[in-house]
Amino acid sequence: MESRYNVRSLNRRIFYIGFARFIRSTGRSSTFIFLPLVFIEFYHLSFIISGTLLGFATLIMAFVQLYSGRLTDTLGRRFFMILVPLPNIVFYFLMFLAVLRHLSVYLLIGSWYSSVIINALQFPALQAAVADLSSPEDRLSAFTTVRIMVNIGTAVGPLIGGFLSGIGFEYIFLVASITTLIEIYTLYRAVPETMTKATDSMSVTNSKDLTKTLGNRFFLSFVLVGVLFMFFYRQSGISLSIYAIVLTKLPLIDLGYLYALNGILVVLLQFRILKLMTSRYSAMVWRGVGVIFYSAAFLILSLSPLFSVIILFMIVSTIGENFTSPTTQTIVTGIAPANLRGTYIGAYSFYTSFGSFAGSILGLLMLSYLRGITASFWIIIASGTMFVAVMYFLLDRIRHRKLASIKVQA
Repeated sequence: MESRYNVRSLNRRIFYIGFARFIRSTGRSSTFIFLPLVFIEFYHLSFIISGTLLGFATLIMAFVQLYSGRLTDTLGRRFFMILVPLPNIVFYFLMFLAVLRHLSVYLLIGSWYSSVIINALQFPALQAAVADLSSPEDRLSAFTTVRIMVNIGTAVGPLIGGFLSGIGFEYIFLVASITTLIEIYTLYRAVPETMTKATDSMSVTNSKDLTKTLGNRFFLSFVLVGVLFMFFYRQSGISLSIYAIVLTKLPLIDLGYLYALNGILVVLLQFRILKLMTSRYSAMVWRGVGVIFYSAAFLILSLSPLFSVIILFMIVSTIGENFTSPTTQTIVTGIAPANLRGTYIGAYSFYTSFGSFAGSILGLLMLSYLRGITASFWIIIASGTMFVAVMYFLLDRIRHRKLASIKVQA
């Protein structure tokens, strides 16, 4: 089913979920951005150890999401959105104390891994709730709307984090603890249980058709390409931070400016790109287009280590992100039967996490090995990313052939 542009008439609870995720992003985005620097600059861990720690976090998150996605389809969304995240208030506060008091790195790692588990338990429920509250043709608009609100937080959070890092890294984690409490209260007050057992006959028919024709093999193909995509996408996060701050020696506040620029561009461009994506073609085609932008952005980084070049990278990669991010859950929930959306979301996150894991370790290993010729590193990453884009276009052709064969058989 093709998507349509529809924002004003979306269920109002989708906007409450978006607001809660804005609060969440404001508090937590800086923790993901600056944590690698805490490991390397504050605790003096090596590139490889830091990359391994970050990589294992993605695996832990994926394993948990695999099962939490299934559980949210049986226990409901509200339990995972509201009750499960409560311990995160404590875990982020412990991270604050660990850095403030120069406590053992193991306390920081343990608290962080615990927060990763909690986040993974909650995330499928948030995504499934958005799908529950939107029709199939409006789902891309719904996920895009939520994403814009998330990225307003992504614009504000790194600026706060960049400012606070000049005072002390520990205050970044204190802010995350406080905003978690606000997020939970917002969801508690505004979002009731969204999961329903009943589905109309059309949904059931479509789910059966997708399961028999596209649901298994097509989902597997989408996942395999997604593993490759996450390997290369990972370099725009961890590797970029290390490249910019450790190798290029940019001030910490500049990293905050970079990610704030990312959030601002999402807010400014996402609705315009949504109108484009809903005007023609499928979500898979636009996903491929987005990956091409990522490839171009990585190629830009090979030109020079100047901050102006890194800014240009962020602009181009953010345009790519505006295409790829909303299409992920749109495609996954479109493949999934109505009563298994959380399961499919969890499964996709689980399998593609192996790409993130490999990207964290091998990416930093490659960057460390090529630290004297970083242009070669970014050219390799750009080439691999372009290959992924081609694979998404091929998947779209396979999808159209399958749908055509279904119509012929009908």
